[in-house]
Amino acid sequence: MTEKLSGSGAILPFASILTKGKIALFAFILLLTVPGLYAKEKQFNYLKNGISFSIPIDWKTISDDALPNKGYYYSAESTKRNTTGLFTLVTINNVENPVKSLLVQEKNMKQEAIYQESGIEFTAIESCNFGSMEARKADYESVVKGTKVSGTIYCFNCSEKTYLIFFQTGLKDQKNNAKVFRMIELTFACR
Repeated sequence: MTEKLSGSGAILPFASILTKGKIALFAFILLLTVPGLYAKEKQFNYLKNGISFSIPIDWKTISDDALPNKGYYYSAESTKRNTTGLFTLVTINNVENPVKSLLVQEKNMKQEAIYQESGIEFTAIESCNFGSMEARKADYESVVKGTKVSGTIYCFNCSEKTYLIFFQTGLKDQKNNAKVFRMIELTFACR
């Protein structure tokens, strides 16, 4: 009887290795899937008025309003302490010339009280892509509430509408906000 136990004991180390391997494989798979699940929880997926995009949950919606007979206005900002970051989306319910739309926005921004004290400077409008869509863009710089900011305004047509997208960041937050802006751009879709 003692010999049988001894003989079966020789098999146990292999069973132990197989069990350890299964546990290690399970732990490895769990490590791969948990960050993906956690990342999805840390973003807000916007789906309204024929558009969708993702934005981190630590960005707060500050405006989500219809523009009567014209379109829609959405705006969000970073809520992290001592940070800057602003994203604005304007939807116009018809197709407009992107260059003309950008020129109108530049004129309107120059007249805004928040930019008048320090002024606002725009680059020339240039062709670009926003995600997979052909677009036009203009970059700008200004000082807002004592903080030097830079921004980009994109304009493009999609699904019989015109979209203006504004990204603005303080210079000290450019790296972090660039990741957020890229997330919005890569997830943006219109139908």
